[in-house]
Amino acid sequence: MREGEPPPSFTMADSPVESTRFGRRVRRYELSGEDAGPLLDSLRADPPDLAIVRIPTRRGELITQFGALGGELVLGDCRVIYRRDNLAAGLPGGAADPAFRLRAAVPTDGPLLDAMVEQIFAGYHTHYVSNPRLAGFPLADGYKEWTRAHVGGRDNRCWIAELAGVPCAFTTAHVTAGEGEVVLNGVLPAFRGQGVYRALLRATIGAFMEAGAPTTVIATQIDNRAVQRVWVTEGFALAKSEYTLHINFDA
Repeated sequence: MREGEPPPSFTMADSPVESTRFGRRVRRYELSGEDAGPLLDSLRADPPDLAIVRIPTRRGELITQFGALGGELVLGDCRVIYRRDNLAAGLPGGAADPAFRLRAAVPTDGPLLDAMVEQIFAGYHTHYVSNPRLAGFPLADGYKEWTRAHVGGRDNRCWIAELAGVPCAFTTAHVTAGEGEVVLNGVLPAFRGQGVYRALLRATIGAFMEAGAPTTVIATQIDNRAVQRVWVTEGFALAKSEYTLHINFDA
């Protein structure tokens, strides 16, 4: 972008990992400004096989325009994004369970993480599940790949939580000087209802603050209310919401 030019109203990026997984050319888009015209024009000029588009929920009137582009439109989900001001809220309170600890995952933890993903996300509903064209794909494989890609990275991190030495949960995250973003996390079914998720969240925030991140960001589907109740009590506030749209241009 040249000096003095307005920022682009949308972002666009090919998704080679999803393209390989689904055997289709997948491209992701996000409306970041008020003018949706350039995004719509881009889709008309060079439609991928599958476009995954995110728009603010306050721009719901655009759904009809995306549906008129000629592809098969699917409303994937409604996503909510929460933020925590770590500097203002400080370290999470509450007494820590001495039996709980968070450790960095290492490459040899790959099989363990795969098994945890299988259990934690069995039947989990995401925008992929809403698209009938993706019904035949084992979506847990994507989460496994995603989780393993965060092990041992510089900005990407993966932590395994243990309770009395037994793995019980994990978190993947992207950490920079600007913010810590929880990418994917979850608790094994056998450990739910025991306060493990709250302990996991607090430990993750603590790791972000130790890395110097002044903000924590986390997101989920709007109907995942249980985790949102925990977030609010730990200093998070709703920052924005957005629709995830799938447009199957090769339908």
